[in-house]
Amino acid sequence: MMTRRYRMRLNRLALARALCTLAIYASAPLHAAENLLSLYEKALQYDAQYKAAEANMAAEREEINKSRALFMPRVQFGASVGRGATDRTTQTSLGAIDTRLNYDIQNYALSLRQPLFNKENIATYRGAEANVQSKEALLLKENATLISRLAATYFETLYAQEKVEVLRSNIAATSQQLDQAQRRYDNGEGTVTEINEAQANLELAQAELITTENSLAVFKQTLSNMSGVAVTDIAPLDIAQLPAGVPDSDDLEFWMQQALGNNPEITAARLSVEVARQDVEKKRAGHFPTLDLVGVRSFSENDSNNTLGSRFDTTTIALQLNMPLFAGGFTSASVRQAFNRVDAAEELLNLRTRDIEANTKKYLNSIRSGLLALSAYRQAVKSSEIALEGTQKGFAAGTRTNIEVLNAQQKLFRSRLELSRVQYVLVNDIINLKQAAGMLNEAQLHALNQYFAAN
Repeated sequence: MMTRRYRMRLNRLALARALCTLAIYASAPLHAAENLLSLYEKALQYDAQYKAAEANMAAEREEINKSRALFMPRVQFGASVGRGATDRTTQTSLGAIDTRLNYDIQNYALSLRQPLFNKENIATYRGAEANVQSKEALLLKENATLISRLAATYFETLYAQEKVEVLRSNIAATSQQLDQAQRRYDNGEGTVTEINEAQANLELAQAELITTENSLAVFKQTLSNMSGVAVTDIAPLDIAQLPAGVPDSDDLEFWMQQALGNNPEITAARLSVEVARQDVEKKRAGHFPTLDLVGVRSFSENDSNNTLGSRFDTTTIALQLNMPLFAGGFTSASVRQAFNRVDAAEELLNLRTRDIEANTKKYLNSIRSGLLALSAYRQAVKSSEIALEGTQKGFAAGTRTNIEVLNAQQKLFRSRLELSRVQYVLVNDIINLKQAAGMLNEAQLHALNQYFAAN
Protein backbone atom coordinates (compact mmCIF):
# COMPACT_ATOMS: atom_id res chain seq x y z
CA MET A 1 0.00 0.00 0.00
CA MET A 2 2.82 2.36 0.89
CA THR A 3 4.53 1.53 -2.37
CA ARG A 4 1.43 2.36 -4.37
CA ARG A 5 0.98 5.73 -2.59
CA TYR A 6 4.63 6.50 -3.09
CA ARG A 7 4.31 5.79 -6.80
CA MET A 8 1.20 7.95 -7.07
CA ARG A 9 3.06 10.77 -5.29
CA LEU A 10 5.97 10.41 -7.69
CA ASN A 11 3.59 10.50 -10.67
CA ARG A 12 1.92 13.66 -9.39
CA LEU A 13 5.31 15.23 -8.79
CA ALA A 14 6.44 14.33 -12.31
CA LEU A 15 3.23 15.73 -13.77
CA ALA A 16 3.65 18.97 -11.84
CA ARG A 17 7.21 19.31 -13.06
CA ALA A 18 6.12 18.68 -16.63
CA LEU A 19 3.40 21.33 -16.38
CA CYS A 20 5.88 23.83 -14.91
CA THR A 21 8.34 23.13 -17.70
CA LEU A 22 5.60 23.55 -20.29
CA ALA A 23 4.54 26.84 -18.72
CA ILE A 24 8.11 28.12 -18.75
CA TYR A 25 8.56 27.28 -22.44
CA ALA A 26 5.17 28.73 -23.31
CA SER A 27 5.99 32.04 -21.61
CA ALA A 28 9.52 32.30 -23.02
CA PRO A 29 9.84 34.49 -26.14
CA LEU A 30 10.61 32.67 -29.35
CA HIS A 31 13.56 34.10 -31.22
CA ALA A 32 13.21 33.23 -34.87
CA ALA A 33 16.27 33.51 -37.06
CA GLU A 34 16.45 36.77 -38.97
CA ASN A 35 16.53 36.68 -42.75
CA LEU A 36 17.52 39.28 -45.30
CA LEU A 37 13.94 40.52 -45.72
CA SER A 38 13.24 40.88 -41.99
CA LEU A 39 16.52 42.73 -41.44
CA TYR A 40 15.72 45.07 -44.36
CA GLU A 41 12.31 45.91 -42.89
CA LYS A 42 13.94 46.79 -39.58
CA ALA A 43 16.79 48.71 -41.23
CA LEU A 44 14.28 50.93 -43.05
CA GLN A 45 13.26 52.30 -39.67
CA TYR A 46 16.70 52.31 -38.04
CA ASP A 47 19.67 52.53 -40.41
CA ALA A 48 21.23 55.96 -39.89
CA GLN A 49 22.54 56.30 -43.45
CA TYR A 50 19.13 55.61 -44.98
CA LYS A 51 17.24 57.70 -42.44
CA ALA A 52 19.56 60.63 -43.19
CA ALA A 53 18.83 60.22 -46.91
CA GLU A 54 15.09 60.26 -46.18
CA ALA A 55 15.41 63.42 -44.10
CA ASN A 56 17.44 65.13 -46.82
CA MET A 57 14.81 64.13 -49.36
CA ALA A 58 12.06 65.65 -47.22
CA ALA A 59 14.08 68.87 -47.11
CA GLU A 60 14.59 68.85 -50.88
CA ARG A 61 10.84 68.49 -51.51
CA GLU A 62 10.32 71.88 -49.88
CA GLU A 63 12.15 73.45 -52.82
CA ILE A 64 8.97 72.88 -54.85
CA ASN A 65 6.93 74.88 -52.34
CA LYS A 66 9.58 77.60 -52.21
CA SER A 67 9.65 78.00 -56.00
CA ARG A 68 5.85 77.84 -56.24
CA ALA A 69 5.68 80.75 -53.81
CA LEU A 70 7.36 82.94 -56.45
CA PHE A 71 4.05 82.94 -58.40
CA MET A 72 1.92 83.84 -55.41
CA PRO A 73 1.01 87.43 -54.44
CA ARG A 74 3.17 89.09 -51.84
CA VAL A 75 1.31 91.08 -49.24
CA GLN A 76 3.19 93.37 -46.90
CA PHE A 77 2.08 95.66 -44.12
CA GLY A 78 4.19 98.45 -42.71
CA ALA A 79 3.49 100.91 -39.90
CA SER A 80 5.29 103.62 -38.00
CA VAL A 81 3.96 105.73 -35.13
CA GLY A 82 5.94 108.45 -33.44
CA ARG A 83 6.19 111.95 -32.04
CA GLY A 84 7.87 114.88 -33.77
CA ALA A 85 9.03 118.36 -32.81
CA THR A 86 9.95 121.09 -35.29
CA ASP A 87 11.44 124.53 -34.58
CA ARG A 88 10.23 126.81 -37.39
CA THR A 89 11.44 130.29 -38.20
CA THR A 90 9.18 132.47 -40.34
CA GLN A 91 10.26 135.80 -41.86
CA THR A 92 7.60 138.51 -41.58
CA SER A 93 7.54 142.26 -42.02
CA LEU A 94 8.00 142.48 -38.31
CA GLY A 95 11.05 140.27 -38.40
CA ALA A 96 11.75 136.59 -37.78
CA ILE A 97 9.20 134.68 -35.71
CA ASP A 98 10.26 131.39 -34.08
CA THR A 99 7.61 128.74 -33.56
CA ARG A 100 7.95 125.28 -31.96
CA LEU A 101 5.57 122.65 -33.29
CA ASN A 102 4.86 119.35 -31.49
CA TYR A 103 2.89 116.75 -33.43
CA ASP A 104 2.13 113.04 -33.87
CA ILE A 105 3.44 111.05 -36.85
CA GLN A 106 1.52 108.12 -38.30
CA ASN A 107 2.23 106.02 -41.38
CA TYR A 108 0.41 102.86 -42.43
CA ALA A 109 0.80 101.04 -45.70
CA LEU A 110 -0.62 97.76 -47.04
CA SER A 111 0.91 96.66 -50.33
CA LEU A 112 0.22 93.74 -52.66
CA ARG A 113 2.46 92.62 -55.52
CA GLN A 114 1.28 89.93 -57.92
CA PRO A 115 3.83 88.77 -60.51
CA LEU A 116 2.26 88.53 -63.97
CA PHE A 117 5.32 87.61 -66.01
CA ASN A 118 8.76 86.64 -64.73
CA LYS A 119 10.82 84.28 -66.85
CA GLU A 120 13.29 83.67 -64.03
CA ASN A 121 10.52 82.43 -61.73
CA ILE A 122 9.29 80.01 -64.39
CA ALA A 123 12.78 78.57 -64.90
CA THR A 124 13.34 78.37 -61.14
CA TYR A 125 10.16 76.35 -60.67
CA ARG A 126 10.93 73.94 -63.52
CA GLY A 127 14.47 73.52 -62.27
CA ALA A 128 13.20 72.77 -58.76
CA GLU A 129 10.85 70.13 -60.15
CA ALA A 130 13.66 68.42 -62.04
CA ASN A 131 15.99 68.65 -59.05
CA VAL A 132 13.47 67.08 -56.68
CA GLN A 133 12.79 64.28 -59.17
CA SER A 134 16.54 63.72 -59.38
CA LYS A 135 16.79 63.48 -55.61
CA GLU A 136 13.80 61.09 -55.55
CA ALA A 137 15.72 58.84 -57.93
CA LEU A 138 18.77 59.00 -55.67
CA LEU A 139 16.60 58.03 -52.71
CA LEU A 140 15.57 54.91 -54.66
CA LYS A 141 19.26 54.30 -55.23
CA GLU A 142 19.88 54.69 -51.48
CA ASN A 143 17.16 52.15 -50.82
CA ALA A 144 18.80 49.68 -53.21
CA THR A 145 22.16 50.44 -51.61
CA LEU A 146 20.68 49.62 -48.20
CA ILE A 147 19.64 46.21 -49.53
CA SER A 148 23.04 45.56 -51.11
CA ARG A 149 24.88 46.69 -47.94
CA LEU A 150 22.74 44.38 -45.86
CA ALA A 151 23.18 41.52 -48.31
CA ALA A 152 26.97 41.86 -48.45
CA THR A 153 27.26 41.79 -44.65
CA TYR A 154 24.64 39.03 -44.40
CA PHE A 155 26.62 36.75 -46.73
CA GLU A 156 29.87 37.60 -44.99
CA THR A 157 28.20 36.51 -41.75
CA LEU A 158 26.93 33.25 -43.26
CA TYR A 159 30.35 32.49 -44.72
CA ALA A 160 32.07 33.26 -41.40
CA GLN A 161 29.58 30.98 -39.58
CA GLU A 162 30.21 28.16 -42.00
CA LYS A 163 33.95 28.70 -41.86
CA VAL A 164 33.82 28.45 -38.07
CA GLU A 165 32.00 25.11 -38.34
CA VAL A 166 34.44 23.81 -40.96
CA LEU A 167 37.43 24.91 -38.90
CA ARG A 168 36.04 23.22 -35.80
CA SER A 169 35.56 20.02 -37.78
CA ASN A 170 39.06 20.45 -39.13
CA ILE A 171 40.45 20.91 -35.62
CA ALA A 172 38.61 17.81 -34.37
CA ALA A 173 39.85 15.70 -37.29
CA THR A 174 43.40 17.05 -37.03
CA SER A 175 43.44 16.43 -33.27
CA GLN A 176 42.39 12.85 -33.94
CA GLN A 177 45.16 12.48 -36.50
CA LEU A 178 47.65 13.99 -34.04
CA ASP A 179 46.61 11.43 -31.42
CA GLN A 180 46.97 8.63 -33.92
CA ALA A 181 50.40 9.88 -34.99
CA GLN A 182 51.50 10.05 -31.36
CA ARG A 183 50.27 6.52 -30.67
CA ARG A 184 51.98 5.21 -33.78
CA TYR A 185 55.20 6.91 -32.75
CA ASP A 186 54.94 5.53 -29.22
CA ASN A 187 54.50 2.03 -30.70
CA GLY A 188 57.50 2.53 -32.94
CA GLU A 189 55.46 2.67 -36.16
CA GLY A 190 55.24 6.41 -36.90
CA THR A 191 57.65 9.28 -37.29
CA VAL A 192 58.27 12.63 -35.59
CA THR A 193 57.53 14.31 -38.94
CA GLU A 194 53.94 13.01 -38.84
CA ILE A 195 53.50 14.39 -35.33
CA ASN A 196 54.98 17.77 -36.22
CA GLU A 197 52.87 18.01 -39.41
CA ALA A 198 49.66 17.27 -37.52
CA GLN A 199 50.64 19.67 -34.72
CA ALA A 200 51.37 22.48 -37.20
CA ASN A 201 48.06 21.96 -39.02
CA LEU A 202 46.22 21.94 -35.69
CA GLU A 203 47.79 25.19 -34.50
CA LEU A 204 47.15 26.91 -37.83
CA ALA A 205 43.50 25.83 -37.75
CA GLN A 206 43.13 27.04 -34.15
CA ALA A 207 44.63 30.45 -35.02
CA GLU A 208 42.39 30.77 -38.07
CA LEU A 209 39.38 29.82 -35.95
CA ILE A 210 40.10 32.66 -33.51
CA THR A 211 40.37 35.16 -36.37
CA THR A 212 37.20 33.89 -38.02
CA GLU A 213 35.20 34.02 -34.77
CA ASN A 214 36.28 37.63 -34.27
CA SER A 215 35.23 38.47 -37.83
CA LEU A 216 31.89 36.75 -37.27
CA ALA A 217 31.26 38.89 -34.18
CA VAL A 218 32.08 42.04 -36.18
CA PHE A 219 29.71 41.07 -39.02
CA LYS A 220 26.87 40.36 -36.60
CA GLN A 221 27.47 43.68 -34.89
CA THR A 222 27.33 45.43 -38.26
CA LEU A 223 23.97 43.80 -38.97
CA SER A 224 22.78 44.90 -35.52
CA ASN A 225 23.95 48.46 -36.16
CA MET A 226 21.97 48.57 -39.41
CA SER A 227 18.79 46.89 -38.17
CA GLY A 228 18.64 48.07 -34.56
CA VAL A 229 18.16 44.55 -33.17
CA ALA A 230 20.64 42.13 -31.62
CA VAL A 231 21.43 39.68 -34.39
CA THR A 232 22.33 36.21 -33.12
CA ASP A 233 20.88 33.76 -35.65
CA ILE A 234 20.30 34.35 -39.35
CA ALA A 235 18.62 32.08 -41.85
CA PRO A 236 21.06 30.08 -44.00
CA LEU A 237 20.87 29.67 -47.74
CA ASP A 238 18.59 26.93 -48.97
CA ILE A 239 21.03 25.22 -51.32
CA ALA A 240 18.24 23.38 -53.12
CA GLN A 241 16.65 26.72 -54.10
CA LEU A 242 19.74 28.23 -55.72
CA PRO A 243 19.12 29.07 -59.39
CA ALA A 244 20.38 26.84 -62.16
CA GLY A 245 20.64 29.79 -64.54
CA VAL A 246 20.64 33.58 -64.63
CA PRO A 247 17.33 34.81 -63.15
CA ASP A 248 14.87 36.60 -65.46
CA SER A 249 17.06 36.43 -68.57
CA ASP A 250 20.50 35.36 -69.73
CA ASP A 251 20.42 37.98 -72.50
CA LEU A 252 22.83 40.89 -72.02
CA GLU A 253 20.63 43.17 -74.15
CA PHE A 254 17.71 42.62 -71.75
CA TRP A 255 19.79 43.71 -68.76
CA MET A 256 21.22 46.69 -70.65
CA GLN A 257 17.74 47.92 -71.51
CA GLN A 258 16.64 47.52 -67.91
CA ALA A 259 19.68 49.40 -66.65
CA LEU A 260 19.39 52.30 -69.12
CA GLY A 261 15.67 52.65 -68.47
CA ASN A 262 15.44 52.01 -64.73
CA ASN A 263 18.75 52.61 -63.01
CA PRO A 264 18.15 55.49 -60.55
CA GLU A 265 21.67 56.89 -60.97
CA ILE A 266 21.15 57.27 -64.72
CA THR A 267 17.70 58.76 -64.10
CA ALA A 268 19.15 61.22 -61.59
CA ALA A 269 21.94 62.17 -64.02
CA ARG A 270 19.40 62.81 -66.82
CA LEU A 271 17.37 65.02 -64.52
CA SER A 272 20.53 66.86 -63.48
CA VAL A 273 21.00 67.77 -67.15
CA GLU A 274 17.47 69.18 -67.13
CA VAL A 275 18.26 71.16 -63.98
CA ALA A 276 21.30 72.65 -65.72
CA ARG A 277 19.21 73.55 -68.78
CA GLN A 278 16.65 75.32 -66.63
CA ASP A 279 19.51 77.23 -65.03
CA VAL A 280 20.37 78.47 -68.54
CA GLU A 281 16.80 79.75 -68.91
CA LYS A 282 17.03 81.32 -65.48
CA LYS A 283 20.17 83.21 -66.48
CA ARG A 284 18.63 84.22 -69.82
CA ALA A 285 15.77 85.79 -67.90
CA GLY A 286 18.15 88.65 -67.18
CA HIS A 287 17.41 89.86 -70.73
CA PHE A 288 13.62 89.69 -70.32
CA PRO A 289 11.23 92.19 -68.74
CA THR A 290 9.15 91.52 -65.64
CA LEU A 291 5.56 92.59 -65.20
CA ASP A 292 3.84 92.92 -61.82
CA LEU A 293 0.46 94.08 -60.63
CA VAL A 294 0.99 96.37 -57.65
CA GLY A 295 -1.67 97.64 -55.27
CA VAL A 296 -1.02 99.96 -52.30
CA ARG A 297 -3.33 101.25 -49.61
CA SER A 298 -1.63 103.86 -47.39
CA PHE A 299 -2.43 106.40 -44.68
CA SER A 300 -0.05 109.07 -43.42
CA GLU A 301 -0.31 112.01 -41.05
CA ASN A 302 2.33 114.70 -40.53
CA ASP A 303 4.69 112.66 -42.65
CA SER A 304 7.25 115.47 -43.10
CA ASN A 305 7.81 119.11 -42.32
CA ASN A 306 6.16 120.00 -45.63
CA THR A 307 3.00 118.06 -44.72
CA LEU A 308 2.47 119.14 -41.13
CA GLY A 309 -1.21 119.28 -40.36
CA SER A 310 -2.03 117.16 -43.42
CA ARG A 311 -3.48 113.67 -43.74
CA PHE A 312 -3.25 111.44 -46.79
CA ASP A 313 -5.40 108.38 -47.38
CA THR A 314 -4.27 106.84 -50.69
CA THR A 315 -5.16 103.81 -52.81
CA THR A 316 -3.14 102.99 -55.92
CA ILE A 317 -3.29 100.14 -58.44
CA ALA A 318 -0.67 99.92 -61.15
CA LEU A 319 1.06 97.68 -63.64
CA GLN A 320 4.79 97.79 -63.07
CA LEU A 321 7.11 96.93 -65.94
CA ASN A 322 10.86 96.54 -65.47
CA MET A 323 12.99 96.19 -68.58
CA PRO A 324 16.74 95.47 -68.18
CA LEU A 325 18.81 97.38 -70.70
CA PHE A 326 22.45 96.90 -69.85
CA ALA A 327 24.21 95.05 -67.00
CA GLY A 328 27.82 95.37 -68.08
CA GLY A 329 27.89 91.89 -69.66
CA PHE A 330 26.98 90.12 -66.41
CA THR A 331 23.91 88.40 -67.83
CA SER A 332 25.69 87.20 -70.97
CA ALA A 333 28.56 85.78 -68.90
CA SER A 334 26.07 84.03 -66.62
CA VAL A 335 24.37 82.42 -69.64
CA ARG A 336 27.69 81.16 -71.00
CA GLN A 337 28.57 79.80 -67.57
CA ALA A 338 25.25 77.96 -67.38
CA PHE A 339 25.82 76.40 -70.83
CA ASN A 340 29.18 75.08 -69.61
CA ARG A 341 27.43 73.46 -66.67
CA VAL A 342 24.99 71.79 -69.07
CA ASP A 343 27.98 70.30 -70.89
CA ALA A 344 29.40 69.09 -67.57
CA ALA A 345 26.07 67.52 -66.56
CA GLU A 346 25.84 65.72 -69.92
CA GLU A 347 29.36 64.33 -69.49
CA LEU A 348 28.46 63.10 -66.00
CA LEU A 349 25.43 61.40 -67.54
CA ASN A 350 27.76 59.71 -70.03
CA LEU A 351 30.04 58.65 -67.19
CA ARG A 352 27.18 57.19 -65.14
CA THR A 353 25.81 55.38 -68.18
CA ARG A 354 29.16 53.81 -69.02
CA ASP A 355 29.76 52.79 -65.41
CA ILE A 356 26.34 51.16 -65.15
CA GLU A 357 26.80 49.36 -68.48
CA ALA A 358 30.19 48.06 -67.31
CA ASN A 359 28.77 46.92 -63.95
CA THR A 360 25.84 45.21 -65.63
CA LYS A 361 28.19 43.24 -67.89
CA LYS A 362 30.48 42.46 -64.95
CA TYR A 363 27.75 41.08 -62.69
CA LEU A 364 26.06 39.12 -65.49
CA ASN A 365 29.38 37.50 -66.42
CA SER A 366 30.12 36.87 -62.76
CA ILE A 367 26.77 35.06 -62.36
CA ARG A 368 27.48 32.94 -65.41
CA SER A 369 30.94 32.08 -64.05
CA GLY A 370 29.50 31.49 -60.58
CA LEU A 371 27.00 28.96 -61.89
CA LEU A 372 29.80 27.02 -63.57
CA ALA A 373 32.00 27.28 -60.48
CA LEU A 374 29.10 26.13 -58.29
CA SER A 375 28.75 22.94 -60.29
CA ALA A 376 32.52 22.41 -60.31
CA TYR A 377 32.95 22.86 -56.56
CA ARG A 378 30.01 20.60 -55.79
CA GLN A 379 31.78 17.91 -57.75
CA ALA A 380 35.09 18.82 -56.08
CA VAL A 381 33.58 18.31 -52.63
CA LYS A 382 32.23 14.90 -53.64
CA SER A 383 35.60 13.93 -55.10
CA SER A 384 37.44 15.16 -52.00
CA GLU A 385 35.12 13.15 -49.76
CA ILE A 386 35.77 10.01 -51.79
CA ALA A 387 39.52 10.73 -51.83
CA LEU A 388 39.60 11.22 -48.05
CA GLU A 389 37.71 8.00 -47.48
CA GLY A 390 40.12 6.12 -49.74
CA THR A 391 43.16 7.68 -48.06
CA GLN A 392 41.86 6.75 -44.61
CA LYS A 393 41.32 3.17 -45.73
CA GLY A 394 44.80 3.14 -47.21
CA PHE A 395 46.20 4.49 -43.94
CA ALA A 396 44.41 1.75 -42.01
CA ALA A 397 45.88 -0.81 -44.41
CA GLY A 398 49.34 0.71 -44.04
CA THR A 399 49.67 1.93 -47.64
CA ARG A 400 49.11 5.62 -46.89
CA THR A 401 50.80 7.90 -44.37
CA ASN A 402 49.27 10.10 -41.73
CA ILE A 403 50.47 13.17 -43.65
CA GLU A 404 48.53 12.03 -46.73
CA VAL A 405 45.40 11.72 -44.60
CA LEU A 406 45.95 15.24 -43.26
CA ASN A 407 46.42 16.61 -46.77
CA ALA A 408 43.24 14.90 -47.94
CA GLN A 409 41.36 16.36 -44.98
CA GLN A 410 42.68 19.85 -45.71
CA LYS A 411 41.68 19.53 -49.36
CA LEU A 412 38.15 18.55 -48.39
CA PHE A 413 37.82 21.44 -45.96
CA ARG A 414 39.13 23.92 -48.54
CA SER A 415 36.69 22.57 -51.14
CA ARG A 416 33.77 22.95 -48.75
CA LEU A 417 34.74 26.52 -47.92
CA GLU A 418 35.15 27.40 -51.59
CA LEU A 419 31.76 25.87 -52.35
CA SER A 420 30.20 28.03 -49.62
CA ARG A 421 31.99 31.14 -50.86
CA VAL A 422 30.81 30.55 -54.45
CA GLN A 423 27.21 30.09 -53.28
CA TYR A 424 27.20 33.37 -51.36
CA VAL A 425 28.98 35.26 -54.13
CA LEU A 426 26.42 33.94 -56.64
CA VAL A 427 23.40 35.24 -54.71
CA ASN A 428 25.19 38.51 -53.95
CA ASP A 429 25.97 38.96 -57.66
CA ILE A 430 22.28 38.42 -58.47
CA ILE A 431 21.45 41.22 -56.03
CA ASN A 432 24.15 43.45 -57.55
CA LEU A 433 22.91 42.75 -61.08
CA LYS A 434 19.36 43.69 -60.13
CA GLN A 435 20.69 46.84 -58.48
CA ALA A 436 22.58 47.82 -61.63
CA ALA A 437 19.44 47.16 -63.65
CA GLY A 438 17.37 49.38 -61.36
CA MET A 439 15.23 46.41 -60.31
CA LEU A 440 16.36 46.03 -56.69
CA ASN A 441 13.53 46.98 -54.36
CA GLU A 442 11.41 45.46 -51.62
CA ALA A 443 9.34 43.44 -54.10
CA GLN A 444 12.51 41.89 -55.52
CA LEU A 445 13.71 41.21 -52.00
CA HIS A 446 10.56 39.17 -51.38
CA ALA A 447 11.40 37.13 -54.48
CA LEU A 448 15.04 36.72 -53.40
CA ASN A 449 13.91 35.47 -50.01
CA GLN A 450 13.16 32.09 -51.62
CA TYR A 451 16.91 31.39 -51.55
CA PHE A 452 16.89 31.27 -47.74
CA ALA A 453 15.76 28.43 -45.52
CA ALA A 454 12.47 29.01 -43.70
CA ASN A 455 12.67 29.92 -40.00
